[in-house]
Amino acid sequence: MNQILSTDMPNDNNKNRNKVKVRNYGPANITSILKFFGIAILIFGLLMIGSGAYSIVKNQIETKEQNLEPTISIENKTTTKILLKVMHQKAISKVEYWWNNGQKVTINGNNGQYIDKEVTIPTGKNTLHVLVQDIDGKKITYDKEYEIQSNINIEVIENRIKITYESDTLISYMTYRWNDGEEVKIDINDTTVSEEIDAIRGLHELTVIVVDENNNTDTKVQKINGVSKPKISISVDNEEKHFVVKLSDDEKLSKFEFILNGENNQVYELSLEEMDLKELEYTLPDGLDLKQGENTIKVKVYNSNGVTEEKEESFVKQ
Repeated sequence: MNQILSTDMPNDNNKNRNKVKVRNYGPANITSILKFFGIAILIFGLLMIGSGAYSIVKNQIETKEQNLEPTISIENKTTTKILLKVMHQKAISKVEYWWNNGQKVTINGNNGQYIDKEVTIPTGKNTLHVLVQDIDGKKITYDKEYEIQSNINIEVIENRIKITYESDTLISYMTYRWNDGEEVKIDINDTTVSEEIDAIRGLHELTVIVVDENNNTDTKVQKINGVSKPKISISVDNEEKHFVVKLSDDEKLSKFEFILNGENNQVYELSLEEMDLKELEYTLPDGLDLKQGENTIKVKVYNSNGVTEEKEESFVKQ
């Protein structure tokens, strides 16, 4: 009997299937990995540096823009006119200018970057104020002082003020005001001005402005120490025998004079200096009686400041 022996031979395929593959990392592969991570870290660092530099530059630009200021310059055109120039790297919202504490003149910037304006310099000592506002609302101010001699002449004559002026150009009108009061306008339409106005008692500031046909102005501001002017009233007594003179003054009466009927230009004088009077009623004495027909009396009175007033009256006695 034959025995059949079964012998399992090793299967090469199974043997290979169960074998674990091991990758061999040599020195060259490790170097490549290190290079990759090194490059990645370098790129990341450059990105961080770039981002930080951008932020710094951006902040610097924004700060520089915030600190931008306009350039304000003034060009002299004539002795009485200037050209105001404003330049800015940012849009200009508006420009305002005014003299001293006067009214402001506003110029719309229209968001442009350049503005110019011709400005007339008033006579006397004055300060020009300029304000520039940009589109962000930032304001910059500028001041400059000017002094131009006025051609207006102001003369104080007792309690009257005489204003004179001469020009080669036709003068349209003049105005005057006391302190900050209301302006009074006087039409001129001539090349000369000769006007008289009443003074105000006490120390006050008088402002006179002359305007010609080309709208050029001449301004003068002057302190005036106004004094009171005596007042005179003349009548006759009830018997129609004598003139009666009434005098008054806000300060003090000093003396008064009178001439009756112009007889030999005889001047009668009465000193009041030591009487300390502000009012006086004086009836001419006997011997200076009214005559039949027309009688005339001329009276001149002085106050303690040397201011005088004169008056003449006539009376016909039947």
